[in-house]
Amino acid sequence: MKCRFAALICALFITSTTYAQPAPSNVASTVAATDPWRFSVTPYVWGMGITGSVSHNGNSLGQVKLTPGNVLSDLNMAAMLVAEARSGRFGIYLDGMYGDLGKTASRVVGRADLNANTNLTMTMLTLAPTYNLHSTPSLQLDGLIGARVMWQNANTTISFAQGGPSLSESSHLQLAAGIAGVKGRYNFENSKYFVPFYVDVGAGQSSSFTSQAYLGVGRAFDWGDVSLVAKNVYYQFKPNQNTVDLNMFGAAIAATFRF
Repeated sequence: MKCRFAALICALFITSTTYAQPAPSNVASTVAATDPWRFSVTPYVWGMGITGSVSHNGNSLGQVKLTPGNVLSDLNMAAMLVAEARSGRFGIYLDGMYGDLGKTASRVVGRADLNANTNLTMTMLTLAPTYNLHSTPSLQLDGLIGARVMWQNANTTISFAQGGPSLSESSHLQLAAGIAGVKGRYNFENSKYFVPFYVDVGAGQSSSFTSQAYLGVGRAFDWGDVSLVAKNVYYQFKPNQNTVDLNMFGAAIAATFRF
């Protein structure tokens, strides 16, 4: 049981670190009720560290601490993109993230040389309608209510280096949570620089609780924005009477293109 939940938290931790939430792409001008539809796409990268733990009835089953270097060394592929559509005060916000990591290790146990091959994939999708709560040249503020879904799959195969039978173990996890929050930007007067911000909280399956927040600085250009933010994502869920805590924090850089 201890090994299985330690493997679960590693799967969640390692895969999650490949992703980032970029700065919001609200325009600096005020919002009019008759505004036409506007669109933006934002690719982004997140480098971060992760801490977490697994416990059962208050007893610790294991802890994990990963650095950005640990994650990058095991990364096979990652993709992440935010897309927004807006008309007047209403909008749709979509954040999709995917990561694929692999890890191979060997260890001598007794007289046997064992190889372990682990593959981890994770998809996280956030979808939320938005509504502009405040719009002035200095401050844009949107409220949002939506959902975040996470799918995680992990597979580990242990085999003898000399050949022979092998042992495989896999786990599959899906978490869905409703979320509510605000996002926006503060524009400095007579400047191309601004402060992007975002915060949400939510709850859902398996008594799960999640929160997400970021704060940073950005610069506007004719074609869009570039921003650098510090971002935190927290997850707590309770599968099979166990409690898993994940805390992810790091810097993210994003480029927003509007059309």
